[in-house]
Amino acid sequence: MDTDIVKTVKEVIKNIQTKGDSAVVNYLKKFDGVYFKSAKDLKVTDKQIKEAIKNVSPNLKKAVKVSYSNVLAFHKKEYSNIKKQWFLTDKMKSVGQVYKAIESVGIYVPGGRFSYPSSVIMNAVAAKVAGVKRIVMMTPPKKMSNEVLFAANICGIKEIYSIGGAVAISVLAYGTKTIKPVNMIVGPGNIYVNEAKRLVFGKVGIDSLAGPSEVAIIADSGADKNYVLYDLLAQVEHDTMAKAYLFCNSKEIISYINKNVDKEKLNQIKICNVNIDKAVEMVNDIAPEHLELLVKNAKQIMKKIYNSGAIFVGYNTATAVGDYWAGPSHVLPTSSSAKYSSGLSVMTFMKRSSYIELKKVTSLVKKQIADFANAEGLVNHKKSIEVRKI
Repeated sequence: MDTDIVKTVKEVIKNIQTKGDSAVVNYLKKFDGVYFKSAKDLKVTDKQIKEAIKNVSPNLKKAVKVSYSNVLAFHKKEYSNIKKQWFLTDKMKSVGQVYKAIESVGIYVPGGRFSYPSSVIMNAVAAKVAGVKRIVMMTPPKKMSNEVLFAANICGIKEIYSIGGAVAISVLAYGTKTIKPVNMIVGPGNIYVNEAKRLVFGKVGIDSLAGPSEVAIIADSGADKNYVLYDLLAQVEHDTMAKAYLFCNSKEIISYINKNVDKEKLNQIKICNVNIDKAVEMVNDIAPEHLELLVKNAKQIMKKIYNSGAIFVGYNTATAVGDYWAGPSHVLPTSSSAKYSSGLSVMTFMKRSSYIELKKVTSLVKKQIADFANAEGLVNHKKSIEVRKI
């Protein structure tokens, strides 16, 4: 990590903790060139949201509503299949687990070159279905996106602030006089946002420290070469750090890609001329964020995949289907973390508590617990069970 970035973010966090609202206002002027008279003006008003909605095209409104509906249906089904509590009971004891939603969550929605209404939906809906009571959204004030505010309105987010970058993450973690802190922060951002999330982790939970976006495509000779071409180009248009892998032994497809992707973008694409078995082996090692199976027997190949954030099955299924429309969240593990973690879901916003009830104290129970306590040299652990009446 660049030491200047770390230094800057640490300074931001420290000033938010010590100076609160005034630091937020000063940083927004410094970093974003936007002046607010006071921290009370940071909250996006109903009037602003209504004005923003007027400026969203009817077609996009419809697309956002369909996306919201699909994502909501997916997470409702997911939630219905979660066992909210379970117990294992015998004569002596009852033990189990009880699941509860995280009470408050902050969602960061970046600004920059693009507008990301999809980020709102893909983070907020799962939190909403999980039962999170307070959802707070932060988004940069400069050129605030009408589409983002519309998506937030559709998702029922009432608390929205015009704050971006490391400042937003610091406020969400530590709060100010005007803005209460949250228990967890989710959402993508630039290197400053990522560093801020890293530094506040522990004070609050975070979804992940996301690396560059990535896709791996396994394609056979039956794949349409334009499907492959534009799925690769869609990936590398994210930014210059985005990665794409093509596993294919069709000379025709490989030649077509090499001829139709400019040199700069081609540097972001690794092309491997291998058969499907070798491709599967390499994919499981890479553990990509997105995996497209543009192959005839995609469902059979899928059974061999162990490490991938999301699997897009069959010739028709571009990564964009999952990015915007299908239902599962597009917030996925990157940088090989799919080997041990999963994409954002309802479970991201839930936590479990162990349930333990000793129904009956017996001499045998006392002895067994006392034996452990003796072995560990914890005298009062031993006494705490021995004083209990049989």
